[in-house]
Amino acid sequence: MTHMAAKMPAAATWQVQAASWQPESGTWLGDSASRIELIGGLTGRWLALSGGIQVLDGSAELHVCFLTPAGVVQLPVPTSLKGTLAEVFCIPDGASQAWLQPLKQPGRFVLDGLQWQPVSRWQYQWRLWRRIALFCWRASRAQRQQAGIDWPLVCRAPAECYRRIGQLRACAPEMDYLEWQQRFESLTARQRKAVQQRLPALLAKHRLTLVLLEQESTTATCWQRTLASIELSLGLNAAAVSKLHCLVLATASEVDLPCRVPRQQCSHDQLQQGLAALEPNQPVLIMPAGVALAPMALCWWLEAFEASAASWLYSDHDLLDDSGQRTAPQFKPDWSLELARSSHFTGDTLLVKAGALLQSGWLESATLKDQVPTVQQLVLQLAELPDTCVQHIPAILWHQPSLTAGAQPALSADVVSQHLSRQGITARVESNSHGYLDIHYAVPQPVPLVSVVIPTRNMLHLLKPCVASVLDGTDYPAVEVLIVDNQSDDPATLNYFAEIAQDPRVRVLRFDQPFNYSAINNYAVQHATGELICLLNNDTEVIRADWLAQMVGQLSQPDVGIVGARLLFADERVQHAGDVLGVGGCATHLHFRLPASEPGYMGRAVLSQDLSAVTAACLLTRRALYQELGGLNETELTVAFNDVDYCLKVREAGWRVLYTPLALLYHYESVSRGKDDNPVKQRRAAQEAAYMRKRWAQIMQGDPFYNPNLNGTAADFRLSAAPRVSKPWQP
Repeated sequence: MTHMAAKMPAAATWQVQAASWQPESGTWLGDSASRIELIGGLTGRWLALSGGIQVLDGSAELHVCFLTPAGVVQLPVPTSLKGTLAEVFCIPDGASQAWLQPLKQPGRFVLDGLQWQPVSRWQYQWRLWRRIALFCWRASRAQRQQAGIDWPLVCRAPAECYRRIGQLRACAPEMDYLEWQQRFESLTARQRKAVQQRLPALLAKHRLTLVLLEQESTTATCWQRTLASIELSLGLNAAAVSKLHCLVLATASEVDLPCRVPRQQCSHDQLQQGLAALEPNQPVLIMPAGVALAPMALCWWLEAFEASAASWLYSDHDLLDDSGQRTAPQFKPDWSLELARSSHFTGDTLLVKAGALLQSGWLESATLKDQVPTVQQLVLQLAELPDTCVQHIPAILWHQPSLTAGAQPALSADVVSQHLSRQGITARVESNSHGYLDIHYAVPQPVPLVSVVIPTRNMLHLLKPCVASVLDGTDYPAVEVLIVDNQSDDPATLNYFAEIAQDPRVRVLRFDQPFNYSAINNYAVQHATGELICLLNNDTEVIRADWLAQMVGQLSQPDVGIVGARLLFADERVQHAGDVLGVGGCATHLHFRLPASEPGYMGRAVLSQDLSAVTAACLLTRRALYQELGGLNETELTVAFNDVDYCLKVREAGWRVLYTPLALLYHYESVSRGKDDNPVKQRRAAQEAAYMRKRWAQIMQGDPFYNPNLNGTAADFRLSAAPRVSKPWQP
């Protein structure tokens, strides 16, 4: 089906193929077959593309495609967050046709003045060098280094610099992982020499012990892969080899393979004795057979260990396919106890102080002497130690065989249940459809009263189903609903207030002042009688009847101060699965518009976890804590970011903020308040964002729950074109 794009100039040379025009929304509806074709032949050698194309659903990875005698050539098209583009391209030799591919999966997109025009060589060079000059002028030395742009590359390959700068835009197509490795993991000859010179001194100072674990699926190939990677990480440095102490916990077979690294095969008891002989602060690197260390791994582990007071450390990793190619990087958040319980996200390779390892009782956790305890057990037992301190190294230091090559064993619900029991926590643990664990925490007895605060101004068509879903669609037995009327004047709404107030579970409070979201909620909390407070938008609707019981169960843990819910749009896409700070602006929802059936990056859309913030569209907290911290900020944050600010104050006070996917509701996102679409609202929004950046400057520089190797211009979990990671050997 062919349609001319709406509102195109008379001289437009585009037509949309395999997509249908939606006049009611002003959008195009299409799929991976949709394309925006250039009408007529290609002329000249260089072309410019300008205007706007915004993908509202589906993938935002735009490509311009050229049909050549050798096949289709795809070039990435980066845009701003609002879809603005201004790119120049060199037409491939022999190209006879060009088109834009906006979608990789079904979705909607909007075109705004899209134009394509031939340009001269001079115009092409001018636009190319202008972007390079502006970037180099505005970016710091560290930012240029992060993006892999230096002066030799600028002089040698300006077109490559232009491409790399484009990759930094908010909606640039994701970089190929192989290219990412080559650009950001490759060591120069000088860096490689520095690592090899530094490693013997680190090994001599810290006397690293390496513990290799045999698993049920371990083969000779697994052992060869692991031992070869250890040799590679040590390099050809005989001094380093001689200083590494290697213990092999293998009960099923003898490990007798050629390797320059001296090693000792031992039983549980012998390993226990060997570890007991170490000084408490000596590092022990634990890894299963089959895992391959990265070439710079040992140096990075020990550099991080030396600079840290942590009891144990973990790093990022990726997978090895059957051919040995690296794939699926697992760029992890900083430590989250809740995420470790539900997914064992740390993985099976850890660096642990010998004292903490022995204190955890890990080796005694095996029920049989011929059973190798799992690292999942170790992580949870380390987490139980008093004053335990964990550090995350945001770098891929090891490679895990994929599922087809003998991957790590499935998560054990029994291991998590035993851990919770040792902590005195009553909960039910069960596997979910995505292969992770759901933890249903018991509601404390007696059941605490929850005051559900729902601000509104008119909007009866939203408010009525929202309140009904709380009162009739919720199985939690102790609820009071506080509807806060902010100057409603609709007769039907006022009649509804009089009617619903007859329900003994409902009170209608009058807030007769100009709209101030913070003040409205603070006013309601002053009148609440519940031990717990649930802030709830009037444009939400309950999906799971146990949503509130799930949140109360999590909040009942002694160090949890806030629990946030999973919210969906009406079209079954994710509206909220937690917030990230400083990425793509001030605060952004994670997994925004992800189909509800998909688990998200590392399963995090469907996993309970610690986060920096969650939205107050559905937020549960302790009333005493809310009042102690002054509630929401009524002065600087009257409309936006007040929930994020409150979450950060709660974390600053030593409490945890959790997101749970087990509390599930619909959210129609700020239907009542509307958009910031006039100068007054935009000025207010800018002032609130400026306050947040100043008040929470440190976390804005790097949210601990969003890996710095991931895209820093949009919270989409894609690979960053400028990783914000400092390597130990860099100045």
